[in-house]
Amino acid sequence: MTEQEDIVELPQIPADAPQWVQNLPSNGRFLDRTKFYDITGHLLFDSLLNSNGIRHFYYFVGTEKQTERTNNASSNSSESQDTTSQLYEEVRVAFHLGEGVCGHKGIVHGGLTATMIDEVSGAAAFFSVGPCFTANLNVDYKKPLLTPAWILVRAHVERVDGRKAYIHASVENGEDEIYAEAVVLYIKPKKPAEEIIKQN
Repeated sequence: MTEQEDIVELPQIPADAPQWVQNLPSNGRFLDRTKFYDITGHLLFDSLLNSNGIRHFYYFVGTEKQTERTNNASSNSSESQDTTSQLYEEVRVAFHLGEGVCGHKGIVHGGLTATMIDEVSGAAAFFSVGPCFTANLNVDYKKPLLTPAWILVRAHVERVDGRKAYIHASVENGEDEIYAEAVVLYIKPKKPAEEIIKQN
């Protein structure tokens, strides 16, 4: 997927969204999430995207900060045989959460937090190794996330080793307050997902 193919016109961001959400288009390019692959039956689109669940979400990729981080990593590990020296882009997604995503009343369910991390981290992994599967996801929950809320999930590639992509992700309020952090491992299958499905 080329940069030209994944850029589409940015949908209207609600006027009452926080300023940090309004500023996202100036810090990266908007990404049409539906162009990654067939989203039929996808949890986010078919189940969670509604007025009481996830009300809106906006994908953006590419930041100067990520480029600097990756350049520093490559300069400090010149003898590494992996592909860390490549400039992988950070993925940033703003989610607008409704009141129907709770575990304890008024607090976002920890499973949804993990789901959002997996969703955004998977996009970062996709850009580095292509279609892949979650192999391991470790989440450190820092503080309760209250609803309703706009939250920012960020993910970037720490390193790539063959078919494996190691991702670091965070859940924030867009103003540097962190609710959760995660380290995620993705593995690109030896066979395309479609072929695996057909065999089963």
